Amino acid sequence: MAPALPALFWLAIVLVVASQVMILRSTVRAMRAAESAQARRGIEWAYAIVPAVALVVALAATWQESTAHRTRLDLEARANQTVAP
Repeated sequence: MAPALPALFWLAIVLVVASQVMILRSTVRAMRAAESAQARRGIEWAYAIVPAVALVVALAATWQESTAHRTRLDLEARANQTVAP
């Protein structure tokens, strides 16, 4: 695995977290200003939190698969090494 890939992955996580924090902050501000009904607040929170949870699941699956792939590549490289007599 190229050395830049883990750095890019962690940069993506930082950017996703920052954007989700801003989305949740915006949702709270909008709900305060609108004085919406309780049922509507639940829907607004769902629209803000469901994508955040989906991103966490996607990023966790990506990280797990990348580490599994790296392990498979290491095992294959070790298996392909020949020992000189």
